[in-house]
Amino acid sequence: MNSCLVLLLAPLAVTARLLAAEPPSDDGQPLTSRITEVTVYADRAQVVRQAPAQLAPGTSRYAFAKLPGWIDEGSVRVTISPASAGKILDVQVRRTFLAKPTDEEFTKAEAAVRELADQIADLDDEQTVLTAQAKHVDAIRMFSLDKFPKDVAAREVKPQEYSAAVEFISESLRKTAAARRELEKKRRNLQPELQARQRRVEELRQRSQLEQRTVVITVQSVAAAAATLTLSSMLPGATWEPAHELRASNGATNLALTSYATVTQSTGEDWTGVALALSTQRSTETMKIPELHGLLLGSSRAAVRAVNRIDTFQDANRNWTTQNGFFFNANNPSVAKQMEYGDNQKLMLGNSAVVCAVFEKLQQRGTSAHFAAVGAQTVRADGLPVRAPIGAVDLAAKHHIMAAPELSLNAAHTADLTNTGKLPLLPGKVALYIDGAFLGLTETDFVASGESFDVFLGVADQIKLSRVVDPKRSEFYRSGTRTRMKVSYVLTVENLADKPATVLLTDRVPISEVDEIRVSSVKSTPEVKADIKGLLRWSVALGAKQSKEHRIEYTLEYPADLPQRADPKKPTSGSGSTLHFESDLKLQIRSLEETLRK
Repeated sequence: MNSCLVLLLAPLAVTARLLAAEPPSDDGQPLTSRITEVTVYADRAQVVRQAPAQLAPGTSRYAFAKLPGWIDEGSVRVTISPASAGKILDVQVRRTFLAKPTDEEFTKAEAAVRELADQIADLDDEQTVLTAQAKHVDAIRMFSLDKFPKDVAAREVKPQEYSAAVEFISESLRKTAAARRELEKKRRNLQPELQARQRRVEELRQRSQLEQRTVVITVQSVAAAAATLTLSSMLPGATWEPAHELRASNGATNLALTSYATVTQSTGEDWTGVALALSTQRSTETMKIPELHGLLLGSSRAAVRAVNRIDTFQDANRNWTTQNGFFFNANNPSVAKQMEYGDNQKLMLGNSAVVCAVFEKLQQRGTSAHFAAVGAQTVRADGLPVRAPIGAVDLAAKHHIMAAPELSLNAAHTADLTNTGKLPLLPGKVALYIDGAFLGLTETDFVASGESFDVFLGVADQIKLSRVVDPKRSEFYRSGTRTRMKVSYVLTVENLADKPATVLLTDRVPISEVDEIRVSSVKSTPEVKADIKGLLRWSVALGAKQSKEHRIEYTLEYPADLPQRADPKKPTSGSGSTLHFESDLKLQIRSLEETLRK
């Protein structure tokens, strides 16, 4: 029961193009349906369509016809409302094709191609005759050239005889050339039309390979009644990903956070003016009951294993992969649109794989989320992304200026927030707008309702940072197979603004997890204690135009050959005397040695 309810959660209203033609008469009375609900998952969509039906007393059959050929047959569910109107006795999914070789349209198209092909064949025959005629005339010309000198020697040749021969040959060649030009003109005029008719035949041939589905429902009713039949099914060709916008004013205590779902679909049907739902859940899980079997220890009985059902979605996805492109091309003759559609599909499949991985991580932490898009939405089946709003909330913000000069010499404006909305914040890109100006993109992880998080709000231009090695208080020397290095860093924070500022400054000292490397004599000025990760944190209060200096010192002892063990492909130092962040301690030591040698 729960699985059926989950299947019917999504909202969406659309008229399906595939419902144009009526099903065969043995499939029952055709229904005029429209899509009313859609739930989009990471790699598929659940489409719910409804159709009014006038039930007759007794047993009747009704058909949802011309459905996409890649619906997941195992996911088909049908309900009737009101329940008192009748009882569903049987549901069948039948497979048909968009066209058949015996169809009148297909027969006419082939006949049209044959007609033009016959005309071109007639032109080819005429061309053969003209070629033979030209050869014959050329033979007469050669014979005349050979015979004329002999006639002159044997008898008197009148000019009229020679003139008549020349005129005959010239006129024959002229007529042959004119006839050839006329044939070539006719051929040029026929070829484009022939190609167009051949494309039409090929289009119909492709359509003859495109499957479609008809769902036939047998209903029993005690009396005549008006009812609504609802059909839901899964189908591939759809995905979505979360995106967010964060808008604020400089110094504002509240930020406006708006979440969107970027939806892409090429299911074969446009979703027009619909209510849209989005889910991070694995759709297959809604179809199974979590049943725990007995664990038998030491039993002589053979273990009873559950037999997995065939994954019907794999068949649906295979049909979509092989047929969907042909389907689009059959309905969109523009080559440019066909190429654009192919590119859109590639992007959609790539995004779907990424989104599946992201949502899988949410599943691993036991989290899933379901969203309803705000208002009616339209998502065309051309693979172009559409943004649908799924929530908005105003959040109280505590502003900070963060600085980690080992990572970057740019300080950053940040805001500490708490998700006070009812919905979670999904992992995704966040577009930042400060005072209406677009600053760029950042990212966020999953944030549950009530959970705290922080966001980047841009560069703090008024703060100038530096982090350099002090050569006067730094040194290294080798003794046998060991090297001893003393390092002293000077961190400078300067406020360039005309008003005070407080900067949360972060740096670190190395933490050795191997015996061959020892870290000792760790000092910091002003003095703070490093945490278990070696991180040091200061709250630096700066007046207008004021700068302050901080210092970090420590001593390293390590094998002399340790720097040579570092991966040379990885970057070893930053620009100038500033060392950038390096996760590998060996690389840091190598960089420090290079710096101290200068």
